[in-house]
Amino acid sequence: MTQPITAPEAKLVLSPHLDTIATCIDLGWKRWRALVDGDAELGLMLSNRSRASIVSDCIRHEARTAFHGKDDVHVSERHGVTLLTFDGKIVMRFKKFRDDKMRTSGLPTQQSQDFAAQVLPGMEELTHLVAGYLPDDTGIGLHLAAITCSLDDDQLWVLDLDLGFGALPAIPVPLATGQDQPDTIVRPKTDGDQAQTASEER
Repeated sequence: MTQPITAPEAKLVLSPHLDTIATCIDLGWKRWRALVDGDAELGLMLSNRSRASIVSDCIRHEARTAFHGKDDVHVSERHGVTLLTFDGKIVMRFKKFRDDKMRTSGLPTQQSQDFAAQVLPGMEELTHLVAGYLPDDTGIGLHLAAITCSLDDDQLWVLDLDLGFGALPAIPVPLATGQDQPDTIVRPKTDGDQAQTASEER
């Protein structure tokens, strides 16, 4: 394992792709919204886990489509997880966050533990990142989306994504700068902020 790259270094690599990453999350969520908008009872019947699985599949589809054929991005699948490798420096997966601290949850499989520990077999030299989203309290809109870098249980840094959210209800991510419509921003790790081990929950 090499030391994970810093947030500015990651942003430099990802800058050409940040809008596309955000769009994959946005469109994945909109596909879920279109599904339940067409059948209101479906939204009541399906569990949060089912919703997360559907949204995950939709985001994965958007990512595979959006990044297919790009020279500096390699799309691969590993045990049902879509991985994006950027410029031979970063490997990224998509996940649902479970709270405002952008922690993920689910079964602690060996693959998820390796990813969180930055030692995914065959990708130990790459920095492992998670592009995730958090639904709002109603489960109708998105509260936030971000890219996180963790090492085991420690969250090293966060890049907040501005999805635009279109017509979807959204709660803006609070900023110390007071900007109303932020671009992607960097938020350093704060004391006490820890991310639980990344997992396979979709």
